[in-house]
Amino acid sequence: MERAVQASGGWPESCCSEEVLLKANLLAPRPPEDAVTTHPEVLRGVVRSLRRRGAGRIRIGDNPGYIYASQKELLLERTGMKRLGEDEDVPVGTLSDEGVEEVPIPGGRVLSRARVSTRILRSRYLVNVAKLKTHVETEMTGCLKNLFGIADTQTRKRAHQSRDTSHLVHGILDLFTLARPLFHVLDAVVAMEGNGPSHGSPKRVGWILAGPNAPSIDLVAAVSMGYSNPFDIPLLRTAAERGLGPRSLDEVDLRGANWEELPTAGFRRASGLVRFIPTPLRGFAHRWVALRPQLERSACVRCRVCQEVCPVDALAWDDGPVVDSNRCVQCLCCHEMCPTGAMKAAANPLARWVQGMRS
Repeated sequence: MERAVQASGGWPESCCSEEVLLKANLLAPRPPEDAVTTHPEVLRGVVRSLRRRGAGRIRIGDNPGYIYASQKELLLERTGMKRLGEDEDVPVGTLSDEGVEEVPIPGGRVLSRARVSTRILRSRYLVNVAKLKTHVETEMTGCLKNLFGIADTQTRKRAHQSRDTSHLVHGILDLFTLARPLFHVLDAVVAMEGNGPSHGSPKRVGWILAGPNAPSIDLVAAVSMGYSNPFDIPLLRTAAERGLGPRSLDEVDLRGANWEELPTAGFRRASGLVRFIPTPLRGFAHRWVALRPQLERSACVRCRVCQEVCPVDALAWDDGPVVDSNRCVQCLCCHEMCPTGAMKAAANPLARWVQGMRS
């Protein structure tokens, strides 16, 4: 952690005086070895590094996935956060503990207003401590996507209410512009590959990334995932277009490694195919080549979580979830939040054919 922070220029001076809030990724009550959440040892490194620089009170928090907001104790226990908090004498909890407030987002492209955790709004010094994972809708989740968790459920659902991937991408970036952390750390020691962000597989990548610019860090992380051109990822390309980060890798000041040693051999990306479609056609083509929710009935425990999280009410119930294909926007929130993985992210025949042509 110290090497990563020092290579990036060190902690901002303001992080080393008053209270600092660390925004982790605590998506679900899963153990650290599943690579679903920010690893507690990475957070421990951040806490100790800040304290060595004289930081005052440090807090750790996140808003977990929709269905886990009421399972705080289980979340903190399974993710290793409870033990970390006790060991380091650091308060750990959910960002929504103090409620939410509706605020405007100046220049928002999709979200002109958002309901955001009060703790985020009142925090003067915010450090983003994210987890590197694949994502079935946005292809990757890193520092940019981690800030999506500052908003409440309804705001996040609004950002998912379109078949056009750019709608969600702009929603993520709108919230990022509202949060604007002072510093970012990305846990890419053991990342997630495959169909993340919750049902992929752990993959050792071996890096801790740090710096003041989230898009720059995510670009470096994308190279470690095997992307020769990280701007193929819509989130990173759009961040560049909106002036939030570098427009080329030449603008990234990479220290502590070189570009050639970053890629991880055999890293399996998410199965998204929309990026292979010409930009003007993506909104139209999304429904034909994007992954679709598909129930594996034997794994379904009838918990109705998929119904609860769907942003467009596309799931009916008949002794199990039934997807209305006309309403479904293929956001795959049901896949992401399904506690047993029963709601799969499946490719239709056309999507499988396109995937075969690309491989």
